[in-house]
Amino acid sequence: MRRPLLFLFGYERLRTRREYAGELLELCRRGGYVYRNVTFCEEHVCLDCSPAVAKRLLSICEERGIPLIIERSFGLPAVLCRYRHRLGIFVGLFLFAAILFFSGRVVWSIRVEGNRTLSDEEVLEELRLCGMTVGDVIGNLDTGVIENRVLILSDEISWISINMIGTVAEVEIREVEAVPMETEMAAANLVADRSGRVEWLEDTRGNIAVEIGDVVEEGDLLVGGLYDNPNGGYRYTCAKGKVFARTRREFEVEIPYFYEKKHYTGEGKTEKYLIFFKKEVKFFGNTGNSYATCDTIDTVEYLELPGGVTLPIGIRTVRSMEYEIETAARSEESAVELAQYRLRCLMESEAAEGMLVKKHMIAELTDEAYVLRCRADYIEDIARVQEIEIEGVP
Repeated sequence: MRRPLLFLFGYERLRTRREYAGELLELCRRGGYVYRNVTFCEEHVCLDCSPAVAKRLLSICEERGIPLIIERSFGLPAVLCRYRHRLGIFVGLFLFAAILFFSGRVVWSIRVEGNRTLSDEEVLEELRLCGMTVGDVIGNLDTGVIENRVLILSDEISWISINMIGTVAEVEIREVEAVPMETEMAAANLVADRSGRVEWLEDTRGNIAVEIGDVVEEGDLLVGGLYDNPNGGYRYTCAKGKVFARTRREFEVEIPYFYEKKHYTGEGKTEKYLIFFKKEVKFFGNTGNSYATCDTIDTVEYLELPGGVTLPIGIRTVRSMEYEIETAARSEESAVELAQYRLRCLMESEAAEGMLVKKHMIAELTDEAYVLRCRADYIEDIARVQEIEIEGVP
């Protein structure tokens, strides 16, 4: 608490020569003058005291011939005195205080709780469509009406509560529980979605049409959903299960030695906007024509209080950086490294669920590119559900 009071009322730093230090401190003791931070530096001694004490000590020391001066003034009074001729600063401070005072009537922040699959941005967009957003006047908001609108318009929110705590809207929601919908089929087969050799079957239901070791092609029947009925006709079911087979995939990656890349010229433009609630005011920007080719980076930074509350006041920065397209060359080593990386990504994306058991790689160097080919064997589930059309059943 001491430092804020010192800044508010201000204090002076007094300085005199070292040989007068004892006499000065004795004057303070006799007069009951409060001082602090006595420091000795080379041939001088300094101490801090209030402006009133400093004024008395200067007067007394002048009478006694003690060379005492004010080295520096600190605190709010000193700041006001220093900038007393700059009216714009005081006008700005007044306007800022007025804005803070009147902004107590509007929504500064909206906090969302209870969302799991929906993002905060999606919930805020739902609220905006229903008539509530940052910057709205609190007195004009009917939270009950807004809650009903959200429940009517949103298919993903089953319950919502809006509570105003000062200028912060606390929004708690409950999402609609998603019930997995299974496709209703009267009957279905399991067929192969790619060729391979059957290795084993798991949790199958239906009329098994293959044996371990059988070689199947894409579209072949694996597990049927059709049975012969001893009393005549057929009996239908939905075949289920997993059929694991050894499959083979072919991959190819080609990395050219020459490629196009961006070269930034160093030229660019920067524009800055002050964001205050829903308004944006441009306060800085380079002049000039737009570039034919450039990258644009748009960033927004909002002020945040220590408690984690984000204020609707921020700076938006838009930077445009000019570039040119130029031809670049890569070494053989970098081409090999890049080809291996892309091949690994390709194999992981196309056979993410498969278990790799064997692979054979062939590399080829041409005048223009490095080509990497791979033949890979996997163990993977090749069963795919295929509905059986039954006459007379929709």
